[in-house]
Amino acid sequence: MQDCDILPFEIEKIEYIIPSKIECMHEVLPFLIDRTARYCIIKPSTSNMFVALDEAIANAIKHGNKCDPDKKVYITAQITRHEATFTIRDEGEGFDFRSLPNPTDPDYILRPCGRGVMLIYHIMDEVRYNTRGNQIVMIKRPERNVE
Repeated sequence: MQDCDILPFEIEKIEYIIPSKIECMHEVLPFLIDRTARYCIIKPSTSNMFVALDEAIANAIKHGNKCDPDKKVYITAQITRHEATFTIRDEGEGFDFRSLPNPTDPDYILRPCGRGVMLIYHIMDEVRYNTRGNQIVMIKRPERNVE
């Protein structure tokens, strides 16, 4: 049984601004997972939400900001007992997420990368990009059998 001592009307807001270095996201991810678990949105031992957050932040660092340590990645989370909303924004030019190749297409199936966005869509309950394509909003609602 998971300890869910957060009241149903409480909301936690978290904000991080990190440089575009992969090692910086490794401090953020465990904290976000822990806080989401405290609100009983996920059970960390069985949830794959870590993968979605990892992919979104890594994409912002690698593809959005091109690993430029002078550019920042903005990470916000709003968590309640009803849902967790994560917003990841980079300072890059953005992209058209609709133009990504289908990673299950036979021409792309053996590529070592290119599945992150698909994974995010399968893991999270809602996913939205801004028009520019440099910001993703991901929403996760309570998983079954969390408590």
